[in-house]
Amino acid sequence: MRDTDRRYYTEKSYKVEEERMNRMLIVGNGFDLEHGLKTAYWNFREYLEENHLDFLIAFEKMYNFYPVDFGDPYVGKDAQQEWEKDLKSKLWESFEEEIGNPDIGSMWNTSECILDDLDLDGGNIGIEDTMDEYWRNEYGFIKQFPEYVKEWIEQISTKDIAPRKQALVNDEECICLSFNYTDTLENVYHIEDVLHIHGSVCKNSWVEPIMGHYNRENIEKHKVAANRAGKYFDEGEESIQKAIAEFLEPINKDTDEIIKNNQRFFDQLSEIDSITIVGWSVGRVDIPYLRKVAESVKAETIWHVYWHDEKAEKMLEDAFDQVGITLKYRDFNPDTKFWDRL
Repeated sequence: MRDTDRRYYTEKSYKVEEERMNRMLIVGNGFDLEHGLKTAYWNFREYLEENHLDFLIAFEKMYNFYPVDFGDPYVGKDAQQEWEKDLKSKLWESFEEEIGNPDIGSMWNTSECILDDLDLDGGNIGIEDTMDEYWRNEYGFIKQFPEYVKEWIEQISTKDIAPRKQALVNDEECICLSFNYTDTLENVYHIEDVLHIHGSVCKNSWVEPIMGHYNRENIEKHKVAANRAGKYFDEGEESIQKAIAEFLEPINKDTDEIIKNNQRFFDQLSEIDSITIVGWSVGRVDIPYLRKVAESVKAETIWHVYWHDEKAEKMLEDAFDQVGITLKYRDFNPDTKFWDRL
């Protein structure tokens, strides 16, 4: 068992009622954003910038974004706006999809430079400890990522948040699946039985928030390469391959493992004939969950899907097409039709 598997244990035990409920609610981050909570990826970056700047600088360097002195008179007046726009579009807007693609090329270049400096006549033997220590010093900061995610979520309060959908208040007649880390459903809508599939800071949750990319195969590929290099006594390649895998590990979200450890929840869905989705645009990292839900409910289940903008609508349509959910069972609408009027 990997050490990180502890993050993926079932979030809570679900009591399977003799008379199963037939409605399901699925909420994503757009649900929290609609309530005025600062839970966007960019808000996480702002938190890191204010509280863990050294970590943020080191982290963004891994994706070829470097700090700029915008006070420098030689830097154009629009430079900061353009830099932030580029940073958002290339990294933070689709954060969990992008963080699985650090600049591995630069890691390889660094490794080659170190090996050249060592000038080893007998091959890459007897250098593993030296190389491993270097990688720990250079990239070990990433192990703090899960801790900082939790810190950020813990300081987001739902205490003074008002409901935006009165019909949901005290609604105990539906099964709730949340992709959010907050306690909005519990604290604002007084709904107790909620599965936070990616963990939560809720009082009744013992699984910590899980944020990350979904490319488990990439991690395993580098581990295999490290083992192969070790068999051929190439400690240089073995060390860099291990370093890449160890960098990707703390920022990985193992969707297959999460689904497996929540199988009991999905087993409850066989009688569901109506699903409401709001605030969840089903990015690539979430498609396995949509597929699992679709496989668990009735084939003729109606999907009431509320999208926030055209980009989200397109993402949802693509995801539903990929999973194979029949068109006649889709009911897509703008989310203005879901929320109560202010």
